[in-house]
Amino acid sequence: MEYLILCDILRFGIFYDNIRYYMSKKSTKTKLTEELKTQLRTEFVQGVELKSGKRKHFSIEDLIKKYKVAPATLYRASQSEGWKALREQYNLELQEKINEERQKKIAKESVKFDDRLLEKANDVINQVSYYLNINEDAMNNGAKPFAPNQFLALTNSLLLAQKLGKISMGEVTENINVNQTIKEADAFKSVMELLDSVKEQRLTSDSDSLH
Repeated sequence: MEYLILCDILRFGIFYDNIRYYMSKKSTKTKLTEELKTQLRTEFVQGVELKSGKRKHFSIEDLIKKYKVAPATLYRASQSEGWKALREQYNLELQEKINEERQKKIAKESVKFDDRLLEKANDVINQVSYYLNINEDAMNNGAKPFAPNQFLALTNSLLLAQKLGKISMGEVTENINVNQTIKEADAFKSVMELLDSVKEQRLTSDSDSLH
């Protein structure tokens, strides 16, 4: 009789130990409170910004491992609250915000570019005016004026400077294509080279007249 009682006690002890073991295994899972669920939803939907500035996104499996929550509980919560759709909506709004900021930056840089373009157009006009005054003085004093090709280069420079100024102020109404823009850029370079040529030839002419 005592032997049977002892066996029952041993069996009960083993059973109790098994219950305690499984209870301890179950208790390792973190309870999904409302506060924790909100945090997990935020990390899933928005991700987490790293020190590098990049944003890391987590899957449901990542969050289960990270916070040690019950998989079934978290899957059920994410599906019932539509976490996936919330993430897609957040990414869409984030991309729209990025595009808006990029457009603002482009517009700001465009204004700076137009200002520089207008400044260069004014520089060309000032240089051309300077040489035209020299040519006019030479004609009034009976000196040799600019050659026809040099005078044509000066007038072309004025026309190009006028067009650059209109472009910078957004007043151009004609159609502008890539090929035309490239040709005009080459023409502007040629005009600046011709202006330098006019200056050198004028200096040479003045030097010869002194001898």
